[in-house]
Amino acid sequence: MRTAVEVVALAPSRRAHRARFIAVPGPLYRGDPRYVPPLRRDVHRLLDPSANPWHRHGEMALFIAARGRETVGRIAAICDRRYDEIQAERVGFFGFFDCVDDTECAAALLGAAERWARERGAVAMRGPISPSMDDECGCLVAGFDSPPVVQMPYNPPYYAGLLEAGGYRKEQDLLAYEFLSSQDVRPAIARVADAVVASGNFRIRSVDLRRFRQELEIFRTIYNSAWERNWGFIPLDADEIEWRAKTLKQIIDPRFALFVEARRGEGFEPVAFGLAVPDVNEILVGLKGRLTPLAMLRIVRGLRHVKTIRVMLLGVVAEYRKRGLEALLIREIHRRGAQAGIPRAELAYVLEDNIVMNRTIRKAGGRLYKTYRIFGKRLT
Repeated sequence: MRTAVEVVALAPSRRAHRARFIAVPGPLYRGDPRYVPPLRRDVHRLLDPSANPWHRHGEMALFIAARGRETVGRIAAICDRRYDEIQAERVGFFGFFDCVDDTECAAALLGAAERWARERGAVAMRGPISPSMDDECGCLVAGFDSPPVVQMPYNPPYYAGLLEAGGYRKEQDLLAYEFLSSQDVRPAIARVADAVVASGNFRIRSVDLRRFRQELEIFRTIYNSAWERNWGFIPLDADEIEWRAKTLKQIIDPRFALFVEARRGEGFEPVAFGLAVPDVNEILVGLKGRLTPLAMLRIVRGLRHVKTIRVMLLGVVAEYRKRGLEALLIREIHRRGAQAGIPRAELAYVLEDNIVMNRTIRKAGGRLYKTYRIFGKRLT
């Protein structure tokens, strides 16, 4: 007779508890060449209520599952008061889900997260979201033949089956597209981009890292406007933007961090933003989650030789949509990547219900190559 699964609650405020939670995936993914261990330091910062300003409006509980002396899974249960207020629905979330291929184990973890969320008034559960839509989210359901790029999740193929066995069903797919530098942006999109430039009403400029704080505020204004109607969107305040930027600033290349500015009277004002970052996962895969002085040196040197960039943000304020600015940003990042000798780019993620953006990307030559799924379940 098998030993029963025991679920243990951990507190994100306690470093030892976070360390125990963070350590769970390592043995589960041992031998999987596509798994990229995140830097433990970064996961501590994400989970730590004293470090991450998200926790000012969010609450989280951590759970691990054990069968005897063996740790067999983990999950985080999440509630976000700001989400409840803005979206006018009481939803709990689960994230950081990792589990052996065992429906009993998965059911125990999901059950613990659901009970915790229900106690806080949630009427539905959604995930994986770790812990917000601005972090890693989605369960990989297609595209298992290559490793994930920076800040994208990865999981074995059996995860979707575990969630479906627990009563979860698809709510939204998040799509990832691949562009190859050896293939030009297709003529239809190139013509649109050329027309935008020829109009004289728009111009592109790179982010100025010397005035990074001011640039962040410009980005926040565009972000909170451009993404406002997206599924699951919650606006970011200045503290959250700054906190996230601290990590990204180390890898931002101004060639791939771009504002589009529109003519307004005698001057120009920013109305769109695109950001691609080098795929630091190509370096992290060999570091086993540890950030030592030698690892830092490897990261700095390795960034010059990455083979992939990830287009992680691409947005246009509502007033300027359908005027070709998305095409302009895609073409410009593609052109700059090719000039830099970077063979490929991933554009991700794109909500499946963002019809205009998906159509533009496909017309430009993007190939859908990975799909991530957000699952949901009613709590009765």
